[in-house]
Parts: sequence; structure tokens; C-alpha cells
Amino acid sequence: MKGFEKYAIQDGIDPIRIWECQQNHPELVVKDLKEEFGLTEKQCDFVRYTLMKRGVNKWLFARRQFINLKHDMKHKLQPIYEGDVGFKELRKEYSKIYQRMQNICKMPRWVEWGPHHKNMKKCDEEIVVKGRHC
Repeated sequence: MKGFEKYAIQDGIDPIRIWECQQNHPELVVKDLKEEFGLTEKQCDFVRYTLMKRGVNKWLFARRQFINLKHDMKHKLQPIYEGDVGFKELRKEYSKIYQRMQNICKMPRWVEWGPHHKNMKKCDEEIVVKGRHC
């Protein structure tokens, strides 16, 4: 596996071991930077602000919502795959799914995450979205 050497900084992450790393929470980025560079709490707050300002928080939240949508789609479309539902029902479900995708993509950029990242339910309760849709 050539070409990933520049990313193997300290903990020997490679294209296989990367799947062992936690992801999808901005606080993990803050924690890594704090540990690596000895950031103060004020500097950590600046990193949090920058992640939000640059849209990282929004897209991590959008990714989580798309994953939830994927699971919902699999559940709702199962009767269609099995032939139990007709074209009208398929079109109705597609319309609902498309609307949810639009809402996810057009959500406001101001997304604040809480500090918890190990418990997904608690984490979801701490997410605050402010502003209006695009």
C-alpha cells in the first residue's frame, strides 16, 4: 500500500486500520488537535468555531442524517422489493425520501455539537441547529 506514508504520523494508521478510528463528531478533531499541539481551552473553542464556520459541523450532521435516511429507506422499500406494493406507493415513498434529502442538504450551516461523542443518543440530543434553510 504505497502512498499513505505521509498520513502515518504517530499511530500508524493505514487504509485498513483507519476503520478502527472513531469518526463523525467534531469534538474528536478538537481532542486530537489538543493532544497533539497542547491547545488551551480558548484555542479549542477557536477550533470548534472554525469547524462550524467552514461547514464541517453541518456536513458531519448531514452525513449522520443521510445514514439514518438510508436505514429508513431500506425498511420502507422492503415491501416494494417483495412485490407487495404497487407503483403509486413507490412514488409516494420516493417523494417523501426526496423531500428529506432536500431538507438535509438545505439545512442551516450553524450546527453546534455537544461534547459527548461516545453515546449516539446523548450526542443527538445535544446538537443544536440555528438559522434558516438555504
